[in-house]
Amino acid sequence: MKMKAKKKQIWLPYVLVAPLMVWLLVTVFIPVVNVFIDSLRNTTYVGIKGEFIGLENYKSVLTDRNYWTAWLKSIQWLVGCTVLQTILGFGTALLLNGHGRFRRVAKTWSIVPWIIPTIVVSIMWQWIFNSSYGILNDLLQKMNLITEGINFFGESKAMWTLIIINVWHWFPFTTIILLSGLATIPETLYESAEVDGASAWQRFRYITMPGLSKITFALVVIGTLWCFNIFDTIFITTEGGPLNLTTTVPIYIYREAFKNYQIGRSSAVSIVTAILLLILASVLAKISKPSADE
Repeated sequence: MKMKAKKKQIWLPYVLVAPLMVWLLVTVFIPVVNVFIDSLRNTTYVGIKGEFIGLENYKSVLTDRNYWTAWLKSIQWLVGCTVLQTILGFGTALLLNGHGRFRRVAKTWSIVPWIIPTIVVSIMWQWIFNSSYGILNDLLQKMNLITEGINFFGESKAMWTLIIINVWHWFPFTTIILLSGLATIPETLYESAEVDGASAWQRFRYITMPGLSKITFALVVIGTLWCFNIFDTIFITTEGGPLNLTTTVPIYIYREAFKNYQIGRSSAVSIVTAILLLILASVLAKISKPSADE
């Protein structure tokens, strides 16, 4: 009986994990292998098997100026969204942290932007920012702040307009994660620090920030990769325009596959991008990893 119980104890974890591993194999590993195989062929349309051309697609991608330009746009998008979203999420979390009826109501309503579908968000902000009939331009003109409508989706403003839209949509997610982290910090630490004469900044620096180190570490790594791969907001709002000024890497991959009908080349772009993202994630994880004493 003891032997049977021991064997059951050994195999039970593997049995429980097996369905998840099978699911990952089917939905992740096999598609990645197929993408790599396609990247070695000159496949044009989905379902059509192209000829084997070796590393030609990779050479084409690595020497493509448009691909690296898309990377620069992705970095601009990534930095803008991450910085603004973190600042706004952190500030909102600190304001909403604590008890009280108003704060409970505010916490509930703060998630509204997050639960709105992306298609609705994009259409809504297109209407708000429209240079001809947008309500923002109309309001600014009525306040005599501008004399003519601002083209928020013009060449110099399009990317920053998209960043504002995305930050508005996703900062509640950051807020909720940080709020959950703030709730784990004992209130007695703040009370003791206040009795000892610590200022608000010192309490934030030496109590709040170390207490949130593990959460901010996860947000930096996962949030960065998540933000980089956002496709829907950009595609629905500008489709990568004007003049490719909002064409990030995901938009570039989509165009290669479904506009230019170069499945093989887009597969090579995907593989190269995945490798670069792994390197980026490793660097971010090493930089933002909390120390052992935190």
